[in-house]
Amino acid sequence: MNHKANKEQEVDVFYDSISKSYTEAIRRCVPEYEEMLKSLFIYLKPDFLPKKILELGCGTGNLTQLVHLKFPNAAITAVDISTECINECKSRISSSNIEYVKSDFKEIHFPDNGFDLVLSSISIHHIKDADKEILFQKLHKYQSANGVLSFCDQFRGESDFIYQKHIERWKEFAIKQGASTDEWEMWMKHQKDHDYHSTLANHFHWIKSAGYKLVDCTKRHLLWTTLYAEK
Repeated sequence: MNHKANKEQEVDVFYDSISKSYTEAIRRCVPEYEEMLKSLFIYLKPDFLPKKILELGCGTGNLTQLVHLKFPNAAITAVDISTECINECKSRISSSNIEYVKSDFKEIHFPDNGFDLVLSSISIHHIKDADKEILFQKLHKYQSANGVLSFCDQFRGESDFIYQKHIERWKEFAIKQGASTDEWEMWMKHQKDHDYHSTLANHFHWIKSAGYKLVDCTKRHLLWTTLYAEK
């Protein structure tokens, strides 16, 4: 097995190992987590009623649950790399409208023009910049004529100073919320080994280059940023 495959397997194993405690850890270590998830829906137009939805990185189902509650009749395809996270998500949300797909984002393949809405929460930063660019091109193809892309993720600052200040303030928040030093160091090691933070400017460029007509930043706090795009 090559080094690249080993790293992907390690990501799988990492999320398998924390699947039972993932939601608690996220709420403890991610500032404004609930507000961020809700921000994915705020700018959807009132008459926008998606029939088919793609969620990238369903994790243990925090976003999946909100999507299903808001659009109970929609067919949802939920993608994640972790079998254990998918199982946890299934245990929380029982619906025949949800199809689960175990896959790395780089390996996804869906029919063109199939999804009205694509959502994701803190997941796309796990692939490298070149792969992000390709992913947005794929998503544009996979979306219907009036499709919407709405996702939140961890972004770099536009300078190293701003980026490090984000990290410092993030750590202050996590420690105040009860995260231990060991837990913080675990996330920092995971970030160093598996995360690829990119700037807001880069994301705008990739998404517009993919063909989306409208792209806007609808929320930002430290690293956590929400983007909204229309095909």
